[in-house]
Amino acid sequence: MHTCAFDSEKLTLDEPMTATTEVKQPNFLMMKRVWIAIALPIVIFYFSGIQGLVQLALVWIFASIMLLMFAYKKFRIKKWNASTRDHFGEQDGMWSHEFGSTFMKLDQQRGLIHLKEENKQKTYPFSAIKEWRYNLSTTRERAGINKELDRTHDFRESGFYIAVDDVQYPEWRVMFFPQKGDFNSQEGIRDTELQLKRWMHIFNNVINR
Repeated sequence: MHTCAFDSEKLTLDEPMTATTEVKQPNFLMMKRVWIAIALPIVIFYFSGIQGLVQLALVWIFASIMLLMFAYKKFRIKKWNASTRDHFGEQDGMWSHEFGSTFMKLDQQRGLIHLKEENKQKTYPFSAIKEWRYNLSTTRERAGINKELDRTHDFRESGFYIAVDDVQYPEWRVMFFPQKGDFNSQEGIRDTELQLKRWMHIFNNVINR
């Protein structure tokens, strides 16, 4: 588990951030494993005819199912990779991040922050923000079902946390997911960490200005 308080990050960015970032949405039908799964029975039929197709039915059906399952798993990760919406507005003063059911937007000109988490959303002045930090949990080495449960736990515990002066909702969590790789891969962990540190830097600059 990695946590970070708002006053501990001192980052500098050489290039101004003035763009909206999006990752291209994947197409399940265009994935290689899907095409292989579709082509497998066609190839068997071409070389062995209908008799060979029937005789090898258990083999190609099992292989096609496995290929489609792995393709769907990869597709789901790529879809999550492409689900982040960021806007970095040094020119218009608007800074926003959206993933899943969570959203945060800093309105630098009006001094307001809009937060959304699940089915709740509120707007606060910058003066109501008490602290911001991030938590990035990583899975310990386990296998099988336990590893998958750990991944789910890590994803739910990780995120960008904003503490505000609000008795009803004292803390908000904004979700993050890697734009490259799996949440449990080294590439994915590093990508998520960079996203979180980038937003630590943005908050330091915008809120403390």
